[in-house]
Amino acid sequence: MYDGNQVLRFENKYKASDLGGLGIELVRRKGTGNYDHERTIFNYSYVPLTKPTLQEQVYSKLNDNKIYYNDGKNTNLLNGAIVTSGKEFFESLGMKFKDSGRRHQVGQDKGKPILVPDIKSDDDISEKVKEYFKDSYSFLENLVGKDNVVYAEVHYDEDTPHLHFYFLPVVNEVKRKVFETDTNGNIIYREGIDKKGNKKMYPVQKKDENGKNIFKIETGKFLNCDQFWKSLGGKTSYAKIQDDYNKYITDKGYNLFRGNIGDNKHHKTKAEKELEDLNEQINDMKIEFEKNRKLNEVELQTSKEISEFNSNEILNPVKRKVIGYKDDGINKLIDYSKQMQKENSSNKNVIKQKDVLLDELTKRLGNLQTENSKLKDGRAIKERDTKIYEQEITISKQKQVIKEKDSIIERLEAKVNEVQETLSNFKERMFKFCNKICRALGHKLGLHFKNDEEINYDIMSCYADNVNHKYEHYRKDKNDKFEISM
Repeated sequence: MYDGNQVLRFENKYKASDLGGLGIELVRRKGTGNYDHERTIFNYSYVPLTKPTLQEQVYSKLNDNKIYYNDGKNTNLLNGAIVTSGKEFFESLGMKFKDSGRRHQVGQDKGKPILVPDIKSDDDISEKVKEYFKDSYSFLENLVGKDNVVYAEVHYDEDTPHLHFYFLPVVNEVKRKVFETDTNGNIIYREGIDKKGNKKMYPVQKKDENGKNIFKIETGKFLNCDQFWKSLGGKTSYAKIQDDYNKYITDKGYNLFRGNIGDNKHHKTKAEKELEDLNEQINDMKIEFEKNRKLNEVELQTSKEISEFNSNEILNPVKRKVIGYKDDGINKLIDYSKQMQKENSSNKNVIKQKDVLLDELTKRLGNLQTENSKLKDGRAIKERDTKIYEQEITISKQKQVIKEKDSIIERLEAKVNEVQETLSNFKERMFKFCNKICRALGHKLGLHFKNDEEINYDIMSCYADNVNHKYEHYRKDKNDKFEISM
């Protein structure tokens, strides 16, 4: 008879964008968990967070240990593991539990009270529980290397005690692709099509006489999640770790059930079973999530476009090439054009959001029509027809709004084009005027430019400054000869 089920779960997909939320949950104890902040003070750190954020701690560890890594948005920077078991196992180690006042909402324990650790002082955490987590930490530290551990802490402030263990997946050697090069040593590229159907240039990998790709081995310290797990056995790595951990923890005197030896699955705690039951109820929420994701992408794209308008220099005149003109008027035109572009982008944002909602309504309408065709009960069909009619009215209204917005966008685009054409004409006239002034000044200086000769406007500006300086500051007689000395 076992005292409980072994739970050792790994997660190997933490990217840079995941570290902010993960750090807040781990350290500040804010997130989706049932946190009892009166018990938070009893959480125990093996490797605490010493930097302001988890992200800073990760990058500090990478840089301090001189680990080579690819700083891309899709790089798996951090891996994690959670070690725990069920309430019965911790009770066998001397920990007491109490009624939380909450009830299980789903599953076989629906309606039963949720029990949580009864901890009011450090003495309420038995030495056996502390030793269990200490031994588990030692196993994981030995598995990944002490220098690669980023954060490790036991949490006693949730429904079930558990160890969080986060580490860098570091390897000592990596297999690199070898690419074809030209006579100058430059990599040769070929044109291909990416996953989105766009043309893209790809480096040509070098092959041996048998047509197989050539690789080279580099040694050092490398952050490489795929290579890390391959070095531990690839597809069988998780199962092997489960087996090794069970033997290790059993030798330490803990009576945990591993499951089928060699199986790559871990046993569920009651908390995990509750989560599985809850997942059965969120199928409808997935559709809503996908819709919100698309809306969020629209918002991000619009924000990006507006920020590009703010930094866009295409409409700005090249002022150093135009001497002696006031630019208040052209700056006002530029600001007006940018405002038109922002409003245009915002309206496009509304249209895109309406498109997302329209697609969602259309999908739901299709589902309703499909279900309707299968119903035989007349009353049910009538009710469903009413819903379909309401959806059709909503779609019709959405299409009308989109049509109106399209009209607004067309007018805005015409106005933007008009302003841009005005700016372009103004710049062209000012450039010609500047060119004439500089050529006239050059003739006065004895510098006779040819019609197709390029003028150095910076030098001509210096000549002009000298003339202005002579006649504005020294106030010489107007009949003085025109002289310039550099």
